[in-house]
Amino acid sequence: MDCNFLNSSLKNYFDILSAKTPIPGGGSAVACLASLSSSLLNMVLNYTIGKKGYEEFQEELKKIKERNDEILKDCSNFIEEDSRIYKKIDEAIKKKKDTEEHLKSSANLHLKICNYMVEIVNFCDILVEKGNKNLISDTGIANIFAFGAFISGKINILINLKFLKDQELKKNIKQEIEILEKKIKDKSEKINKIVIEKMGV
Repeated sequence: MDCNFLNSSLKNYFDILSAKTPIPGGGSAVACLASLSSSLLNMVLNYTIGKKGYEEFQEELKKIKERNDEILKDCSNFIEEDSRIYKKIDEAIKKKKDTEEHLKSSANLHLKICNYMVEIVNFCDILVEKGNKNLISDTGIANIFAFGAFISGKINILINLKFLKDQELKKNIKQEIEILEKKIKDKSEKINKIVIEKMGV
């Protein structure tokens, strides 16, 4: 199976994700969720940049948009890249070859996603105060998606580390993910509470 999921329909992606095939799998789905979070954040930014009443925040929001465009591009590419890496791992196992480098590639891909999601949550923290108030729920959902993608990315990192031989790298990655989780967890929960309060239902 090829991995050109971005050139097919969303329905087709869901169909092959549902099928009894190893790719795309959970890792690709994590990248998809991360991409959804980034896309939704961009929608909020696009409805805020240039809008009357938010003039004082324009330069800051434009910089966020520029960075988020980069994150979205990478996360979208990871939807396919994760499956390509998994194919290499699977082929190496079948040929009884070493999987170490491919496992490292997979762990690093998901570590990038986790780092990106920390950035997204930080952006959401800004947008709950400076973003278009009519899209507060979308900011909240982007935040929840980002936290979900982070935890899901962490799971994918851990399953790769389980089979990694490089103990020093394994230790370093585990420490990094623990530090990142402390950064994102409390802030994401705080944003969620603020969003619910601001909706005032």
